[in-house]
Amino acid sequence: MKAAIIGCGAIASRWVRSLLADGRIEITALVDPDQQAAQVLAARYGLSPAVATTLPEALAQAEADVVVNLTPPELHYPVSRSALTQGLHVLTEKPLALNLPDALDLVHLARERGLLLSVMHNRGADPDFLAFADTVRSGGRPPFAITADTLVTLPGPGFRAGQHLPVTTDLAVHAFDQIRALITAPPTEVTCTETLTGFLATHSSIAAITVHFADGSLFTYRGGYIVDTTLRTDANGDWRVEGRGFAARWAQDPNRRRNAPEAGPPAYQRCITAMVDALHLDGRLPVPAAGNLASIALLDAALASATSRHPVPVPEVPDARL
Repeated sequence: MKAAIIGCGAIASRWVRSLLADGRIEITALVDPDQQAAQVLAARYGLSPAVATTLPEALAQAEADVVVNLTPPELHYPVSRSALTQGLHVLTEKPLALNLPDALDLVHLARERGLLLSVMHNRGADPDFLAFADTVRSGGRPPFAITADTLVTLPGPGFRAGQHLPVTTDLAVHAFDQIRALITAPPTEVTCTETLTGFLATHSSIAAITVHFADGSLFTYRGGYIVDTTLRTDANGDWRVEGRGFAARWAQDPNRRRNAPEAGPPAYQRCITAMVDALHLDGRLPVPAAGNLASIALLDAALASATSRHPVPVPEVPDARL
């Protein structure tokens, strides 16, 4: 299959490396308003794609079966919708969309057109974190009190320097995937605040999010883009869980994967491989992004709470099969 990559920022290198290593996808077009970024990406990996500023321009120059959507979060919905409308499969970075109605629209459109729609969920699918979640569920009994800190640094601010609520829209979405692996009860209410700390850097921001669940469980999250590398956590976060007679803590050892090659490829590469596997299934394609709707409901409520400065009920996720 042939792919057009839309968005040639820092995350694009991760995708290009994974797709080239897989070998089942040919990159035929790179799309970015910054033509230099696209050309640099092509040169870095020895590619000879069409280089364009828009998807229609790219499709006029090259064939494509699938769009890889690596645009900033606020563009995920319109770019993915445009691709689906033109009959192209979509593999997209997180989040699927910034609100539940837009995410549902994409899922329904993909299903109507018989197209694949899949979203990156590498933190929620990390095998080490899933093993931790299994330990919690097998050893503890809800309700649980869960806290997580995810404080990361970036090699450069990129699009986040001008992004509205960058931590909530681009970092906390991972924690929403992860908490769903820990707590099976439906979330009921979210309170979120995010404060820019521009005195540190243009993209620096700290968010505090609290989620209540129907079984009485409580999740408190602190996330941020910080500057000092000595204060950072692993991107998967530092997690603590406490229940009646039960307590557990998890933070991924950054040296583990480097020193344990038998652990296999990183979670993001496994996700990309699974997406490509789905593209090559016989018969009707699945819409794996439908499983991400519960995370988008949490994001929807968190963004609404950050705007209103009040707790917001989590919207109900309708059956995505309808």
